[in-house]
Amino acid sequence: MQKKYQNLRAAYPVIISHDKPDLYLVHIVDFNSDTSGTTLSEAIEMARDALSEEGLARQDAGLSIPEPSFAIEHPANTVVTYVDIDLAKYRKLSDNRTVKKTITIPSYLNELGREQDINFSETMTIALKEKLGV
Repeated sequence: MQKKYQNLRAAYPVIISHDKPDLYLVHIVDFNSDTSGTTLSEAIEMARDALSEEGLARQDAGLSIPEPSFAIEHPANTVVTYVDIDLAKYRKLSDNRTVKKTITIPSYLNELGREQDINFSETMTIALKEKLGV
């Protein structure tokens, strides 16, 4: 049975600096952690991942998750923005447990696949990801 967690949807402040070409540094204020990206969108995506990973780790350990701060002071030449997280959604997307499924395919495809050593589980996973856009 899978453990139930309270969902957390929030927006946390991050301070972004861009002192070097192809490097955006991100400071996650409420978790006192840092990440980076080569583009602004990648840096924000990395901040979302870092916030979500830290949130999940704290939930799993039974620790509290800080409330988002407001009115952030920041150095000159930096920008403050807010990055949203949805821990329930992130937990689902990062759940890599495997589930056994029985599928039905035509016999000739089964034979052709076996002759070419095709991994049916891997092929189905790739097809489902493509079909679902994940």
